[in-house]
Amino acid sequence: MNRLQRSAVVIEDDADIRRLLVIVLSDRDFTVHEAGTGAEGQRLVDTIRPSLITLDLNLPDVDGIDLCPQLRARSDAHILTISARPPQLTEEQCLAAGSDHFVAKPFSPRALRAYLDDVLPSREAA
Repeated sequence: MNRLQRSAVVIEDDADIRRLLVIVLSDRDFTVHEAGTGAEGQRLVDTIRPSLITLDLNLPDVDGIDLCPQLRARSDAHILTISARPPQLTEEQCLAAGSDHFVAKPFSPRALRAYLDDVLPSREAA
């Protein structure tokens, strides 16, 4: 089983949700780096150069909608915003800010896995 490792940065202040995202992403062949604040997430994005960024909107130091365009300017990674905010308006704001996709909390790990498989499939040796 020869799999190409990809990297992801999870920017999420809730430790339980961060842990769940790490499990889901690791299961999908990502090397996962964790950040509990926006500033820490920015540093990781600059250092790691990930292929995927998950971004919570309610961070202790910055609003994720404000952080998203900064991340987009720094990285061509796929940005997946995740939030408990009301989905309709929030999704539109996230997409306008540079996010590639929005997921409402609570989210289904199974649905997230399916999304990742569809949008960012892992490459396995034939």
